[in-house]
Amino acid sequence: MRTTTSTNGKERILTNQELQYDIYQPFGPSILKTKMPNGFTNLLNVEADRILFDDKLSKEHDWSHNLAGNVRKEVAIDHNRIPNLAEFLVTMSKAYYKHTIDKEPTEGSKVSFRVWVVSQYAGDFNPMHIHDANLSGVAFLKIPAGFNAEYEKEDHHPTAGCLEFLGSMPNHFARHSYIVKPEVGDFYLFPSWLTHQVYPFRSEGERRSLAFNIHFTMDKPIKGVNV
Repeated sequence: MRTTTSTNGKERILTNQELQYDIYQPFGPSILKTKMPNGFTNLLNVEADRILFDDKLSKEHDWSHNLAGNVRKEVAIDHNRIPNLAEFLVTMSKAYYKHTIDKEPTEGSKVSFRVWVVSQYAGDFNPMHIHDANLSGVAFLKIPAGFNAEYEKEDHHPTAGCLEFLGSMPNHFARHSYIVKPEVGDFYLFPSWLTHQVYPFRSEGERRSLAFNIHFTMDKPIKGVNV
């Protein structure tokens, strides 16, 4: 960049020096995004179908009393029925930990998690809420056949069926909202205290997602994790 400056409106000075600069964003939470392997998506849908389409199993696995959602069904699933899912969640959690804390989890640290499936239909929504854990996450398993067409029809601020993260109060030169359009296989990991919500949609069919909480158990206090 080359600049021209003026002194008292009379003298104009051309600077031939190239201006170099950085813009830092040192505050606010980080969100990890990746594409979950298709094998996990397929197996999770098979397991979710087994529970959601069986009234008895749906009642036995009902997890809605622990959650904020105003949705059709929210059911707990056993992650051990999905080969290597636990390893995948641990790997992503440790990657997030290393990126944000700038070090590996201490030796002896344990990672545990709770996993459930959210099954939503037209008009269902999830109000603003947080989770009681260290990290939380979501992966999209299904979207209604007409969802993309509905989304594209929205005029100036499309939100139908979207996940929204709210990181701060609205202010000048600061982004406070991050809106995620669901795509099958997309996987997000974020701090559990980060406020988020899911908007309703109108399309026929199911919007299905995997949700989970991650807990780190440490042998000692770790700044930024448990203190």
